[in-house]
Formats: sequence, C-alpha cells, structure tokens
Amino acid sequence: MTFRQLEVFLAVVRLGTVSTAAKFLGITQSGASRMIAELENNVGFPLFHRSGRGLEITQQGRTFHEQVEKYFDGMDALKHAVRQIRSGVMDRIRLACLPTLSTSILPGAIKTLRDGFPDISIEIETVLFEDAIEMMKTRRVDVMISFLMDEMDGVTVSKLAETNCVLAAQNTHPLAKLNTVRAVDLKDHEVMGQIPAQIDVPGQDNASMMREGIIEDKPKHLWCHTSSTRYALVAAGLAVSIAEPFASPLFRAQGVVVRDFEPALPLNYGFAAYSDVWDSPEIRSLHEALRTECRKFSKSEGISVKTD
Repeated sequence: MTFRQLEVFLAVVRLGTVSTAAKFLGITQSGASRMIAELENNVGFPLFHRSGRGLEITQQGRTFHEQVEKYFDGMDALKHAVRQIRSGVMDRIRLACLPTLSTSILPGAIKTLRDGFPDISIEIETVLFEDAIEMMKTRRVDVMISFLMDEMDGVTVSKLAETNCVLAAQNTHPLAKLNTVRAVDLKDHEVMGQIPAQIDVPGQDNASMMREGIIEDKPKHLWCHTSSTRYALVAAGLAVSIAEPFASPLFRAQGVVVRDFEPALPLNYGFAAYSDVWDSPEIRSLHEALRTECRKFSKSEGISVKTD
C-alpha cells in the first residue's frame, strides 16, 4: 500500500464520496477509484460496500480507518517536530499527564513555564498510564508525566519523584487517630482493593503487589482503578484505602485525611520527552518546574516526596 492510497482512503471516509474526495485531492475520479481498488487488493478485504446509494464503509474498513488515522497523526507530529528542530524553538508542547499529577503539581509547573515562555501553546491530555504510553509511542504527545516508565525508542526518560503510599481515611474513622498506620492496624476494617492495570506499570507495580498482599485477608467489597474514585469512596465513608498521596488535597474538604503507612510502599514517578526536544529550553524548564512543585507539595502536605 502507498501513502497516496491511504490519503485517498481517508478523504473518501471523511468526505463521503469518491468524486468529492478526488476533487479535494486534485485528481480524477477514475484515479481515486483505482487507488481504492488497489488498496482493497493490498489489504485483502473490502473497505466499502458499493450500492445504489454510493459507498458505505465496512466494519473491517472502520477498524482499518482507526489505524490509518493514528498513522497520519504520527506523521503530522513528526512534521511538527521537524519544524521545531529547524527553528530551535518549541511553539507548542503536547503532554499526557496522570490525573492525580494534573491536579496537584502540574498547574504550578505550567504557570512557571508560561512565565518564561508566554507565547507557547500547551495541550494537556489527562490519561491513565497505559493510554499515555500509547500516545508517546505514536507521538501524539511530546511529553509524558506519569508513573516511571521503561525506556522507549527515541524517548528520554527521567525519574521525576519518589514517594510512598499513604493510608486514606475519613477523619472520623478510628485509624485517623493514629500518626502512622501499620498493616496489623487494618484488622477488621473495610479496605479497598485495586483493579490491576492492563499493562505493566514499572513505577507502581511493586507497591500494588505489596499492597494487595497486605490486604489479601482483610474485609473488602470495593475495588477500583483510579485514585480519584478511591478517594471519593473514602470520602463517602465506605472504606479506607492504601493510596498514592497526590490526590489527597482535593478531598481534604470532604473530611479525608492521610496517614503514613508501614511497611513503606514506594511509588516512582517519571518524566519522558522525545529525545529530539529533550534539550530544548522549554522542556528543561517544564522538567525543573515539576521537580520544584514536587518539593512544594512535600513541604505543604508533610508527605515525603524525593526528587533527587
């Protein structure tokens, strides 16, 4: 299959007819029809149903279309990166950020970045780790701020911060009276379980496995995947939870408190950016601003967050 065939296919899907797509691309209708036929021959399945009403995309065609869209998104991102490299200036940063970090350390870091680079555009995707990884692999974003990730081709990865899980509970809960909650203290208390991530999460997996081992024999009827849901359920008084700490300030007004937990369950967070922009002043500024915000969070919340 050729780039031009894929381009014609996308145009037909978006515009609805071969004639409209051909006119848009500046080619003949017969030429567009021939390229669609050649593409169908190459992929080995029909892309469109042909009827008196015109063309209707097949289910196989829809699935293929999703992949072609991703391919073209990646090509657009690559062209944008080339323009940035030529100019030496980043006029836009697209980033994927873990939800808990997007509401705690990210806003202050973005403010610092904008103070230094007031004309820069910033696009923020708030996504889970597995989605952020996919977005980095297809270059739909330039930066990933999440749990520490493995090395990826063409991507530079740096450890951003290390902290430990905390015990989150309603301020009226008996465990809230303790300064440090230990595994033995969880006896007879409802403890929330964790739904495993769909892929390996290097910065979280060890803590998750240790946590589930600790609460394996504890009473639990609730399991969830995201921290915001976890804290919201704690705020409703439904259970206590061994949780990451960055979401805690959002739920303080709802009566949620956090306590140190033993044994220590370490969490590692990472910052990743494409290697061809890693040394740009904008990326360096964002990276350092995030580290600064981690230290501010540690001081204001009394929670140990190491950035060295």
